[in-house]
Amino acid sequence: MSLEFNKTTFLKIYTGEDVICNDIPLYKAILREARRLGLAGGTVMRGIEGYATKVRGVGRAVNTFISGNANLPVVVEIVDKRENIDKILPWLEKNATSALVLVEESTYMVTNYMREKGYADKVVNAAPAKQQMQQQQ
Repeated sequence: MSLEFNKTTFLKIYTGEDVICNDIPLYKAILREARRLGLAGGTVMRGIEGYATKVRGVGRAVNTFISGNANLPVVVEIVDKRENIDKILPWLEKNATSALVLVEESTYMVTNYMREKGYADKVVNAAPAKQQMQQQQ
């Protein structure tokens, strides 16, 4: 059985839930801008705990009985082809002043479901850069 892989670009932004951009949380502003630019898709994940070398955001962290700190870390992940990821980078440079922005090349596995639905190359709107791997049994 052979496995099929395609190339994509992965954008990951680390920030805090209290970081504000134009009166809304930065993570929401990032998704709004990515959607406006037509990027393939994004996900926001809230961490259960974290720290940074400097206080981020507006410094309005509030201790709570259950979680301890309401200023929890947030990670935004967006996957698309490099030329589309490049569209949002100037916006991030200007607005994500309290964030760490990572851009990396990655590989995703094409599944049978993706082939059947015609998503194999459309997941990230990329032309296939396919690699075949032989699985040894």
